[in-house]
Amino acid sequence: MLGASQLLLVPFLVASLSLPRKIAIVKYFTFHAELLPHTEQVVFHKADLFGNVRRITVDINNLERIDADIVPSKMLWAVNMFDSNMVFRDMETKEMFVFDVNGIWNEDALKHKFLF
Repeated sequence: MLGASQLLLVPFLVASLSLPRKIAIVKYFTFHAELLPHTEQVVFHKADLFGNVRRITVDINNLERIDADIVPSKMLWAVNMFDSNMVFRDMETKEMFVFDVNGIWNEDALKHKFLF
């Protein structure tokens, strides 16, 4: 039987095991992208561990679609939550943007002449 001090370690152990995946999600998951055709830019929205929203503006010329295999964290793909066909990278900063598999996308924006 586990003692009281050992029981306190169980939640900490479970949390520490899931931490690498949570860090990967925070680093790569993008919950919104906004095309700005007048400035030829895309604004990506990400949230950090504390819920603060980061907005990353990328020139369309620096944006490339990449294979999911290029994303360093393979744990991201362990659960079918992210779309392996919707992975982008800023060629200048190497920042990567991964989207939700159940995301709703504006087809006109995805096929915009500036993007591809």
